[in-house]
Amino acid sequence: MTDFFPRIRSILTFNIAILFLVNLFIQSDLIQEINLIILLVVIVLSFTAVSGTSLLIGSMSFGLSISLFLFYDAPLIVWQQAFQENIYLVVMFTLVPLLGIPIQHGGYFEALQGVFRRYIYSNSRFYLLVSFVSAFVGVLVNLAVVPLVLQVSQASSKRSNKKLLSSAIVRGFATCTIWAPTTAAIALIVQLSGASWPLFFPYAILCGVIAGLVGYFMTMHEETKAGKDFTSIDEEPHVEFDMQKIIELSTFSIILISAIAGLSFITGIHTVIVVSIASLIFPVLWLGFIGRLKILIKEFWVYFHGLPKLKNEIVLFMGAGLLATSIDYSHLGNYISFVLSNLVGQNALFLAIVIVLSILMLSALGIHPIIPVTIIGGTVKAAAYGVTPTYLALVLAVSWAMGISISPSSATVIALSGLTGQSPIHVGPRWNGLYVIISSTVMLFILTVFRIIGWL
Repeated sequence: MTDFFPRIRSILTFNIAILFLVNLFIQSDLIQEINLIILLVVIVLSFTAVSGTSLLIGSMSFGLSISLFLFYDAPLIVWQQAFQENIYLVVMFTLVPLLGIPIQHGGYFEALQGVFRRYIYSNSRFYLLVSFVSAFVGVLVNLAVVPLVLQVSQASSKRSNKKLLSSAIVRGFATCTIWAPTTAAIALIVQLSGASWPLFFPYAILCGVIAGLVGYFMTMHEETKAGKDFTSIDEEPHVEFDMQKIIELSTFSIILISAIAGLSFITGIHTVIVVSIASLIFPVLWLGFIGRLKILIKEFWVYFHGLPKLKNEIVLFMGAGLLATSIDYSHLGNYISFVLSNLVGQNALFLAIVIVLSILMLSALGIHPIIPVTIIGGTVKAAAYGVTPTYLALVLAVSWAMGISISPSSATVIALSGLTGQSPIHVGPRWNGLYVIISSTVMLFILTVFRIIGWL
């Protein structure tokens, strides 16, 4: 009986993903309503299974959201929209693990282990590789980078250092969320602030580089302080590995990422949704091409029985979407502009500091940065504070990138929490709090210098 409800949750969660993708093409109101009912059942079942920080944050998000909807007499259609706000994230994290099957069972795992043992023989190299891949692939596949990079990193002996692995992924991914136009954050921020992306890009990419450098040197310091030999070399130059398999893996990976980016650009479908579709189709093509399709059938059941682990993600993703919609509907964001004017007046530096600090504090408390960024970006006008839209957009981008690095309700932190076995508080504020403070300070200093000399 103890396996009954997790098994039911697995079936229903997988059905949500399939129905969601099917309905992208059918556009049936009936399927959408059925999927919403299934989602509500899954949320209830997930709440009965979560505990600790996830239960606390999820309960607060749902409780506050429901209270706001009831107080402001929200109609049924608004409730439906709220519950569907982040469903695409649940779909993606339900299906992306399927991409790990070809990597693990296509003969690549052993080859990757050989590469890691021969070339990635120190913590510093491991951090650099994982953070760089997180930044590069994150530009193309957005949030899907977390489970994808985790799958690849399992080939390294350094994977047991959960803090190092988590920091590399979080801090690497944060660098691309500051500037990449393929991310939802930048698309939203540029739209809200009225900034021009070509003007925004040079300063944003510089901020990304700064965040990457701060992340590397801070991680090096943290590992050394913890008594771990960050730069120790344990080279095995004579380790043999199958180079053909590495080339094969690289080829399939490039095809996958290029196909995801290309389809997203051509069709206009959100990258996260394209990743979800690719997660269903590409493993079949991949394993079929190398003659190991039978493995997919066997491993599918292993994957299916692992779906109950998504309970934390479901509660937190749905809670964040519900909260964002409830605050937007209640128009509580209208008070933000008034409060900011009284706090900072016409001082651009104070404006930036207040925005960054407020978003980081709310993020650390479990409120996803999308909520304060949407509210501030939609209510604050750059001209009213004597700054350019580009400057405001950069401040919001830095706030978002640093906020998702520490928020227990952000997709990156939630995913790493579930996949590394650590709580969202550990992965977010405790492991990345100081990094976020130092990075934000350095980036704000650089942006202030550019503004003073008239470049911004």
